[in-house]
Amino acid sequence: MPNFQEMRVLQKLKQFIITDDDRVKIERKTLLKMLELLYLIRNFENTILDLKEEQLVNGPVHTSVGQEAVASGCGLALRKKDLIGSTHRAHHHFLGKSLSFYYPDGYDPASDEFSFEMQECVERTMGEIMGLRIGWCGGRGGSMHLRNEEAGIIGTNAIVGGGIALTTGAAWAQKLRGTGAVSVAFLGDGAVNQGILLESANMAKLWNIPVIFFVENNLYAVGTSTRESSSTEHIAQRALAFGMDGIIVDGMDPAAVYLLVEEIRNIMEREAMPFFVEAKTYRFYHHAGRSPGSTFGYRRIEEESEWFKRDPITTFPGKLIELGLLTEEEDKFIKNKILRSIQKALSRVTVVEDGKRRILNDLWPVRESLQIGAPGLSEEPSGIRHSEKKDFSRFSRLTFVNVMSQVAARNMEKDSSVVVLGEEVANLGGGAYSATRFPLKKFPERVFNTPISEAGFTGIAFGASMCGIKPIVEIMFPDFALVSADQLFNQIAKLKYLYGGRVAVPLVVRTRIATGLGYGAQHSSDPGGLFAMFSGWRIVAPSNPFDYVGLFNTAMVSNDPVLVMEHHSLYKEKGDVPRDNLDYFIPFGKASVFRRGGDLTVITYLRGVKIMERVADVLREKGIDVECIDLRCLDYLSIDYETIGESVKKTGRVIIIEEAPKSMGIGARIADEIQLRFFRNLKSPVGHINSLDVPLPVSKRLEEEVLINEEKVLNAIVNFLEDKIS
Repeated sequence: MPNFQEMRVLQKLKQFIITDDDRVKIERKTLLKMLELLYLIRNFENTILDLKEEQLVNGPVHTSVGQEAVASGCGLALRKKDLIGSTHRAHHHFLGKSLSFYYPDGYDPASDEFSFEMQECVERTMGEIMGLRIGWCGGRGGSMHLRNEEAGIIGTNAIVGGGIALTTGAAWAQKLRGTGAVSVAFLGDGAVNQGILLESANMAKLWNIPVIFFVENNLYAVGTSTRESSSTEHIAQRALAFGMDGIIVDGMDPAAVYLLVEEIRNIMEREAMPFFVEAKTYRFYHHAGRSPGSTFGYRRIEEESEWFKRDPITTFPGKLIELGLLTEEEDKFIKNKILRSIQKALSRVTVVEDGKRRILNDLWPVRESLQIGAPGLSEEPSGIRHSEKKDFSRFSRLTFVNVMSQVAARNMEKDSSVVVLGEEVANLGGGAYSATRFPLKKFPERVFNTPISEAGFTGIAFGASMCGIKPIVEIMFPDFALVSADQLFNQIAKLKYLYGGRVAVPLVVRTRIATGLGYGAQHSSDPGGLFAMFSGWRIVAPSNPFDYVGLFNTAMVSNDPVLVMEHHSLYKEKGDVPRDNLDYFIPFGKASVFRRGGDLTVITYLRGVKIMERVADVLREKGIDVECIDLRCLDYLSIDYETIGESVKKTGRVIIIEEAPKSMGIGARIADEIQLRFFRNLKSPVGHINSLDVPLPVSKRLEEEVLINEEKVLNAIVNFLEDKIS
C-alpha cells in the first residue's frame, strides 16, 4: 500500500533562553544602558500620546508601550555601522538604535548626564513626530517615516511590510561593498502575512544576505489576533520554509534580546547569512492611542493583566537590583535624568501659555522647504556635457538591442557599484532578448538572476540604491510592475521625498513593451501613464539607438529613480551611434523635433515616432507639412513645453499620437497643459490618436484592429485636419 515517509530537514525551531548567570556576564554599563533606554522610550511614548491628546501631533501615533525591551536590547547589541529598517510602530527602534549610536565612549548611565548629541536626538525625534523643521526629515515624515542615516536607520515605513525588502537590499549593499555591516528588518506579526516577506527572505537565503528578519509578535495586528491570522503556532516556524532556523526569544527581556542579537551578529561576522527571529512581546495600548485593547473588545482584561506583570519597566530594574547590579539610588538617578531630558525636549518644541501648550511658531517648516529634494530637482554631477546628434560627425550603424546592452556594460565599466538584476538576465547568453549580453560577458559577477519575485527584487534594489549601489533592474514586461506596485509606487516613488530629500536613489528600471507579439493583455501594457501618476519617477522613452545611449547615461547619474521604456518592435532597428563613444548625455526634459512643418504639430514617442516618420512623407505628398516632436521623456516634470509651445505657435493645431489606449496614456495630461499654456495660439482643440481602449487580445487579427498603425494614423490626421479646417 502507498504510505507516507517522514523526511528530515536541516532547519529547526529553537527557543533562546538565558539565566541569571548569563545576565551577570553582560557588562554592567551595558545593562544600565538597557534600563536607561527602557525608561526613555516609555516616557517618550507617553509624552507623545500627551501631545496627541493636546492635538499637537498631526496624524496617527502608533506607540511601542510594552515593547521597549526589543529596541533596547537590539540597539545595544548592534555595531554602530549596522543598519535597521522598521515599521509604522518604530519610535522605540529609532530611539534604541540612535541613542546607542550617540553614546559617548565610557558613558555610565548611573552617573553621567545625556551628551549634547543624545539630547539632540530626543528633541529631533520629537520634532519629526510633531511635523517640525527640526525633525530628522524636516517634518515631512512624521511618526511613521523616520530616518537617521548617520546612526544606521535607513528608514521606517507606514506600509505593513513595506520596509522588509528595502532593509534586505541595504544588507545586500553592505555585502557587495564589503563593509561587514548587517541589517535588521523589524516587522510585526501582521506583516508576516505579506508576500514581500516570502520574496525577500527567499532571496536573502539564496544570496546569503546578512539580514535579521526580526518579528515583534505583540499578538495583535490592530484587533486581529495571531490565532486568527497565522496558520502556525509560532511565527518563527515560517523560517523553516525559507531554509533558516526559526528562533524564538522573550521580547519582554532586553538582556535576552541583547544576547541573542549579539550571538547572531558574531555568526554573521564570520559568514554572511540571514536569520529569522520571533520576539514574543505585548502591545499594552490599542493600535493607536492610550486605551487598552480590552476597551474595544478584542482582548480580555485578564490577558492584559498577565502581560502587565511582565512589564520590562518594572521587571528589568527589579532583576538588576536583585542581582546587585543596580542600586535604588542609581535607578532613581536614571529615572530623573530621563524626565529632565523629556522636559527639555518639550521646552524645545512647545511653550505653555494660559495653561495651554502650543508649538513654537518658528519651528514650523516653511513653504519653500517643500522643494527640497523634490523629484527632478536633484543636481546632476559636475562635468556632464549634454549632446545631440549634430554634435558628432562619425557614426556606426548598430541595432537598438546591441546598443542597450553595450551602454549598460559601459556604465558598469565606469562604476564598480553598478549591478544588473532581474529574471533571466544572467541566462540565455544575456537575458531572454539579449539586452544584458555585454554586462554578462564583461561583468558576470555583477549580473544577478532573480526569482520570479518582482516585488522582492525591486524592493531589494531600492534598499541597495540608498546604500551606495547603482542597480539596473529589468522588469521583463511592464504588466509585472503591478505585481511590485507597493515597492515601485509607495516606496521608491515616495520615500526619498518623505525622508526630507536627504537620500539619493540612483535606481534605473528597464522594461519592454511587447505589443504586436501576441502576448495578450497581461504582457503588453504601456507603463508610461502608470508611472507618470507618481511624481517620484523620471520616465524616458528613447525611440532610436542614439537617444537610448544619451538618455540611459543621464538616468545612470540621476539621483532620482528612472524608468527606461523600451519597445520590442524597435529592438532590431538600426540607427546611428557615435563611433567609439558611448559616454554622451541627453538631458531630461528636452524633446526632439524630427520633422519640421507648419500645418500641424504631432507629439508622439516610442513606436509612434517610427509610424510618423513614414506617415509624414505621405502627408507631404498630399501637401500637408507636419512638425513631429519626439517627447523622449514622459514624466510630468520632463515634458518639454518650451519646444511644444514654439511649434504650437507656428502651426496652431496639435494632435497627440500614442500606441497606448487613451486611459493608459499621458496624452490627456499633455493636451490639458497645452490648452492651459497656449490657448490663444490654438485654432482648434487638441486631438488624440490612440489604440482602442480595450485589453489587448491575443488573436493576431484582433490585435491588429486594436493597435494604431500607419494607415490608421494617416487617416486620422487627414480627417482631423479636414474637420478643423472646414
